[in-house]
Amino acid sequence: MHTYHIHINGLVQGVGFRPLVCRLANELGITGRVSNTTDGVHIECSASIETANAFYNKIISAPPGNAIITHHHMQEIPSKEFFSFTIEQSTDNKKPDLLLTPDIALCNDCREELLVKNNKRYHYPFTTCLNCGPRYSIITALPYDRANTTMQPLQMCDACLSEYNDITDRRHYSQTNSCKDCAVPMYLFVSPGSCISNDAPEIVDTIAAALKAGQIIAVKGIGGYLLLCDATNEAVVNQLRVRKQRPAKPFALMYASIEMAAGDLLLRPFETAALQDKTAPIVLCELKTDPLNGICAAAIAPGLDKVGLMLAYTPLLLLIAGTFGKPLIATSGNISGSPIIYKDRDALLNLFEVADYVLTYEREIVAPQDDSVLQFCKDGQKIILRRSRGLAPNYFPNPFCPTDEAVLAMGAELKAAFTLLDKNNLYISQFLGDQGTLESQTAYKETLEHVTGLLHTEPAHVLVDKHPGYFVAEYGKEIAAVKNNSLTAIQHHKAHFGAVLAENNLLNSDEQILGFVWDGTGYGDDRQVWGGEIFIYEENEIERIVHLDYFPQLLADKMSREPRLSALSLLKNFPAKQSQIQKYFSAQEWKYYQQLVQQPADLLTSSMGRFLDGIACILGICQYNTYEGEAAMKLEVLARSAHNKTSEYYPLVLQKNRIEWDLFLTALLDDCEKGEDIAVVAWKLFFSLAKMVEQISDRFQIEQLAFSGGVFQNALLNELLVENLSQKKTLYFHRQLSPNDECIGFGQMACFEIENRSLGKVFAEKNKTTSKQIQFSH
Repeated sequence: MHTYHIHINGLVQGVGFRPLVCRLANELGITGRVSNTTDGVHIECSASIETANAFYNKIISAPPGNAIITHHHMQEIPSKEFFSFTIEQSTDNKKPDLLLTPDIALCNDCREELLVKNNKRYHYPFTTCLNCGPRYSIITALPYDRANTTMQPLQMCDACLSEYNDITDRRHYSQTNSCKDCAVPMYLFVSPGSCISNDAPEIVDTIAAALKAGQIIAVKGIGGYLLLCDATNEAVVNQLRVRKQRPAKPFALMYASIEMAAGDLLLRPFETAALQDKTAPIVLCELKTDPLNGICAAAIAPGLDKVGLMLAYTPLLLLIAGTFGKPLIATSGNISGSPIIYKDRDALLNLFEVADYVLTYEREIVAPQDDSVLQFCKDGQKIILRRSRGLAPNYFPNPFCPTDEAVLAMGAELKAAFTLLDKNNLYISQFLGDQGTLESQTAYKETLEHVTGLLHTEPAHVLVDKHPGYFVAEYGKEIAAVKNNSLTAIQHHKAHFGAVLAENNLLNSDEQILGFVWDGTGYGDDRQVWGGEIFIYEENEIERIVHLDYFPQLLADKMSREPRLSALSLLKNFPAKQSQIQKYFSAQEWKYYQQLVQQPADLLTSSMGRFLDGIACILGICQYNTYEGEAAMKLEVLARSAHNKTSEYYPLVLQKNRIEWDLFLTALLDDCEKGEDIAVVAWKLFFSLAKMVEQISDRFQIEQLAFSGGVFQNALLNELLVENLSQKKTLYFHRQLSPNDECIGFGQMACFEIENRSLGKVFAEKNKTTSKQIQFSH
């Protein structure tokens, strides 16, 4: 007999690792102990070398389903005597070095128990087990144990404690275990100071009745409050829009079952799989022409042909959805533009402006998160639109070099998310929204403090966007100044390109890679507004080689909110055509903007996002964006509806380093004047962009193409690129990250690594030269 120490690192806490190890040890007759520490799972065991190896290999080859092993090793240590195999008390005597377990949707076993009448947990709203339940949203410290979560004040009853200690039970060492006898207390309020019930069955019945009566309910979820209402009641959906100040942005739907969802939406196999995944995201799916459940589709997603849906992912939400028996609107509990509300006190103070009832419970949320959102192209290619609950806060595998000094990348201002590299672990925060409000800035700071506090880390290097007015950049500078850390500013679109390179493991590529980065806005190296950029990556260098020809950026950010201004800017050199959009301006406005557009532009843009906005306005689709990307989304819907999927395209001409679009616009306007179906015009627009990608890559004779930026959230454009180019070129898209600005922090990290490699190469060349000089002098 020998004694061995096994150390396993990664996402190994809160996933049932210790119970698995304990069961395997008992099966193999091994004595020893297992414990959580701040750097993973540690096992000490006594066995023969053959048995120890079998034990080790079984653990590594078949870990718990929710685990991710990043590192592991086994070594012999001085002999110890054990009389059984036990789970020992966790220790926190080392700096944290592990991944943080995300929240996990309700598992099938718990779902079944919730709905079986003779089960102990029948209709218990907070049932969990080793395989599901809140994790990241309730962790207050590491290692992961009940005492280090917001479940700490709630004591288990004797029956739950017996399950907790039973090695054969699914809740063996489940830190969130509870039942009706030791329930998480819950309360239903009709006003901030008036609680009408704390009885779970009564609360669920009351909520179901209120929903049927056309009322709006605020319910606490895993990562924050959700607003629920009847998705078949157009009046209450419109009332929710008014109260939430959300005039047109689509709402998501929540269903109790995949079967009910299939009555309203066309679900392809990969969409069904995503909906039933442990991350339980919102998935954008195509609406059926005649939804079976009577949802008011036009009020839910005005002007769109897809709607986001999710399955009820907590037992409480499933009970509400199941008891109600119809589809529900489920949207973030906030006023439009503000971050999700997650604190009970804030919910009671603020959500009665929107909701008729507020349902709270005594399990505090410490990491607020919106629901993750994704969609699929027709070939199954996944496009992440929002990376949050269930996906945050880890990124694995880490493509960057391990570091002894933590690096913090602050990310972008819109769709903010920071990235933290600590040792060999990479963390990307949940979606933190637009940083234009004090509430969003506070949420950003609190989330950063929470994550760095959990990991006991302070960054030695801070990376920021070059934009001089970004809150996140200024906050990064402040952090660097206080700690006297290094500070590096990285251009926005280079960070986008760096992100898609790193995500596809292309930082070490020996081949040239062409990067298409198309979005709405970003501060350029020439102090203009970039957004239609093409880069080349070669030998650890990113170079901007082509861009969409500049046009005036009218009234700064106002142009991003008003596609009519983008249209006017594009038509500056087409005065005879400007009458097409004059109807979108008052007489006073038209006079003012005519004077403005004739003046020399103070600011220019190459933004593909604004270019598409302008076309959308010219085609009469959208003049004002009531939410980000509205014009582009409606343009995509129109293009998909085209009866003639022609292979004709409008010319985009490469002249030196510019993509000239004058001929493109001339041809498009000619089509409109000839009475061409505007759906076909929209189709030709996107086909032309795909064709232009092919022509430019051929011109530069580059076969490796990468795509990033918010424009590539467009499923139709991605499909056209794949259909027309995948047989000729190698295409790289984002896979774990969104192409929008949520990937900027990750991309800043990639550019930082590229820069360090370039510096290392320079230093190596200098040393090589110096060495030659020394040899010569000798």
